[in-house]
Amino acid sequence: MTRKEQYYKLFASAKKPTDPDTLAVLKYFGNDDKYWYINSLDCRSFLGQSGHFMRELALEHNGDLAVILAKTQETLTPLMPLGIADFDNVDWHWIGLNFLWGEIFDEVEDM
Repeated sequence: MTRKEQYYKLFASAKKPTDPDTLAVLKYFGNDDKYWYINSLDCRSFLGQSGHFMRELALEHNGDLAVILAKTQETLTPLMPLGIADFDNVDWHWIGLNFLWGEIFDEVEDM
């Protein structure tokens, strides 16, 4: 199974969170007033404050999902104001899966 297939399988099987802390993080990154980037590889737009940093994390760790998901919290929490959520209660595994996208693993494979 490729890394991309592994990502899609994990993402499809992940239970969507309902806890208020994880939802607060999703809402913060999902606001329309945050800036967007256009991915030069496939021209898809993605939220810069989450997708950009998750992409960098994926490239830095050669697409290793276990490492990427383990480092999601330390990667994204500096981008958020304090008090938005209890960061220790956030489902960072799901947040990481949510702000990655499958095409990044194509880019990793091309490296």
